[in-house]
Order: sequence, then structure tokens, then C-alpha cells
Amino acid sequence: MLLTGAYALVSGLLADLFGFPRFLLHSWAGYACALFVLVHLALNRHRIAYYLRFRPPSEKKAPPAPSTRSVRLDRRGFLLGMFSGLAGFLVGLLFPLFRRPATEEDWGQQYHRWSKPGGSGLDAFRIDWGVHPVPFKTYPQAPRAVLPSPAWRGPSIGEVIAARRSRREYVPGPLSLEELSVLLHAAQGITEPRWGFRAAPSAGALYPIETYVVVHNVAGLDPGLYHYAVADHTLEQIRTGDLRAELVRAGIGQEMLGTAQVCFILTAVFGRTRWRYRERAYRYILLEAGHIGQNIYLAATGLGLGACAVGAFLDDAVNRLLGVDGEEEATLYLLSVGRIGG
Repeated sequence: MLLTGAYALVSGLLADLFGFPRFLLHSWAGYACALFVLVHLALNRHRIAYYLRFRPPSEKKAPPAPSTRSVRLDRRGFLLGMFSGLAGFLVGLLFPLFRRPATEEDWGQQYHRWSKPGGSGLDAFRIDWGVHPVPFKTYPQAPRAVLPSPAWRGPSIGEVIAARRSRREYVPGPLSLEELSVLLHAAQGITEPRWGFRAAPSAGALYPIETYVVVHNVAGLDPGLYHYAVADHTLEQIRTGDLRAELVRAGIGQEMLGTAQVCFILTAVFGRTRWRYRERAYRYILLEAGHIGQNIYLAATGLGLGACAVGAFLDDAVNRLLGVDGEEEATLYLLSVGRIGG
């Protein structure tokens, strides 16, 4: 009872802290704890009835001698503990109503003000914003997997938008290379070769987002970590092996990251946008990650697949999985994609 209650408490606090819609086995731990409480009450019903039963003073027995008195909870102590717990619950429930608003800005508000045009003031002239880097990265020594040309044969965009949902439950079975090709092209594929324009909009066409794919089950591909080479629509193999357990741990126990057929990881190379837009760059980069994430959602829905975006993860753990430094390039967004039943 103590173990299940402690796990339900800790997992609930973590879920609230990171904004999770659910947490690994949290609900089952809560049900198990409630069941153990009921069993405990049933086994101790006579003692509980004794504690609660009111007895007139004339019927009370004299307390035993100090040397022989056993340490037992009497009726007064039991009621005092019960009412103390109830009072603590009510205080915790009502405490937010009496909480005073913060008198100082939080870091998010400070960032929002700082990232306004000119919001950094004279600091903008003292910061080295870097130089214009190339708009994509490559792994020259990595083996390459050629993807088929993306062919879209799905429903209309209106039907796809209406059907889009976050889906966390996936069924077994591999994704095809054709499906993965469509997903990657929808995310960041080049749609105008002359100018290098891509499927998702980017501030100044600077394209700071890099797309990595953790493959769990795709026909024709070994499980492992791949990087999407935008320029020629291929996958560069960075690591091989089953990365499901590592990815789930980095995703703070979110199981769909291990049961999906593929997981997309979006990182940002901040220097690509920062050299031009300076303090405004971070807003533009986050907006672009959102554009790409929605494209993956819509492409997955059109293919009859399920997708789920993940914003709560351990940044350092995911960065280590990818082999990026977390400073010049850092993880922003995860999306799982898999087959769904029905």
C-alpha cells in the first residue's frame, strides 16, 4: 500500500510538473493503492469499529499501570489524526485561492520582452550573433539509405485536418519506406529546387531545424538513429541498434516513444537564424518547429497512421542520444508515428 501510494504520488507530481497527459502506470498504481486501502480496512474493521464506538464514561476501564500500558491508538487519537488529515487536504485544496500573484516577472515574461525587436537594447551590439552557416548539415561518412520519391495519394486537406488527433496507442507491423518518405518530405522536403524552398515555412528561408529519425520498425531499414539529408532526400545512418528503451527513458517514461514504428526528433541549429534576426531568432525557430510538427501530424493522418507530439523530455538525454552539444544545436521537439488499429 505504501509503495503503490508513493509511486502514484511521485508520478502524479512529475506529470503535473512536466505537463504530461499521462504517466507510466500512474493510474494502475492509484487503483492498486485504493484496493490495498480497502483490504486493509476490511481486515481491521473490528479495530476501527472499536475506535469509533462511543462508550459512556462509566464503562471506561481504568488505564493500565505505566509499566504495562501498551502503545495503542485510542479513539481520541484516531479521530484527531483523521480530522488533521482532512484539514490538511482542505488547506491544500484551498491554498491556491489565497495565493498572492507574483510581483516579479518570471523568466518566460523576461524572455518575451527581451525578444521583442530591439528588446535586448545595447546588448544586441555587444553579442556575437555568429556568421551565416550553411542551411543544412550532413554526415559525410555515414551510410546512406535512398528513399523512394514521395507520392501523396491521401484524402483532401479538409478531411485530414478534421481527422487529426494525437494518437498514443500503436499496433505491431512495419512502416514502409514509401510512408516514411512521405512523412519526411512533408516535414522538410524541398518543394522548389531552384530556391531550395521546403514544405514548412522558415523565417528568411534560413531553415534552422534538423530532422532525425529513430527507426524502430521500418521495412528495409535497420533499427537505429538516422539523419534526414534534405538536399537529396536520403537518410544518413548514425547509429544502429534498438534505441527504444533509451528513448523512453529520455522521454520520461512515455511509452509511445517505444511502441511507435518511428520517432522524429527536431533540433535547432540556432546560428542559422540568429546571425540575421538576433534576439528575435528564438521565437522564429520555435515557430518553425511547430510548422514542421503539424506537417508530420497531417501527413501521418492522411496515410492512416497515428502521431503524437512530445514536448516533455530530458533535454540532455535526448541531445546525448543524437550526439549534439545542446548549445549550438539542441533538441526542441519529439513526435512519435505508428500504425493504429481500426
